Amino acid sequence: MLSSSPLLQSPPASPWWTPAVHSDRRPMLLARNRIEAVIRLHLAEADFLFVDPPGLQVSPGNEAHLHAFSTEAIAPSEARSPLYLRTSPEFAAKSLLAAGEPRIFEIARVWRNRERGPLHHPEFTMLEWYRAREPYETLMADCGAILALAAEAAGAKVMTWRGATADPFAEPERLTLAEAFHRYAAIDLMAVLDDRDALAAAATGQGSRVAPDDAWADIFSRVLVEKVEPRLGFGRPTILCEYPNSEAALARPKPADPRVAERFEL
Repeated sequence: MLSSSPLLQSPPASPWWTPAVHSDRRPMLLARNRIEAVIRLHLAEADFLFVDPPGLQVSPGNEAHLHAFSTEAIAPSEARSPLYLRTSPEFAAKSLLAAGEPRIFEIARVWRNRERGPLHHPEFTMLEWYRAREPYETLMADCGAILALAAEAAGAKVMTWRGATADPFAEPERLTLAEAFHRYAAIDLMAVLDDRDALAAAATGQGSRVAPDDAWADIFSRVLVEKVEPRLGFGRPTILCEYPNSEAALARPKPADPRVAERFEL
């Protein structure tokens, strides 16, 4: 019987798993192994404990812009209960912190639904590590060190993307969200905190699209993605820090300025 089903048609002439095609990709696989090995060694030497929490969890999380893949568990009795693939290992890791573990890390497989494009894939690997009772500036230093170690393991002297370059061994620039919004979007972020209409007017004035049903967080994210992020990391890495509290789930408010949280991204 002949069928037009895609599952029964002949495979592509050069599928990725053929030796000739795989040989072009193998150097990246080897580099990935070296990167993971050097990160594991670096964190182990700093007294971090490797942990391996489960990938399935009972809650999808509470981040507005993260969407979990859903499934269900079926018991021998046929009883069914919903479960979700984790979008990060954060909940389980922080439970271990609460239990008393001072330094932990995981190289985790995670999943995020509704995400696919040049910068996102629905399934990816995430390094997550925690230091208890240490300032978050120490974690910023960790990020710079790990980036340099990874670049060295990969044999990369510079990082390049779409014609731009950055030196992974340079001291990262530190930029607050308020500074970044002022510099790259001409918006006084602290003046429009929690004021949806004021932020909408400021964003519209800078050419960003604002829909009638956009919440404050939606407008903030659009300005960040369109105006700020494309201008970061040129020449050297950039650490973006001091996010508004509403955009920093599970991060504590900064003692010196409780309007912002001790959240940062490299």
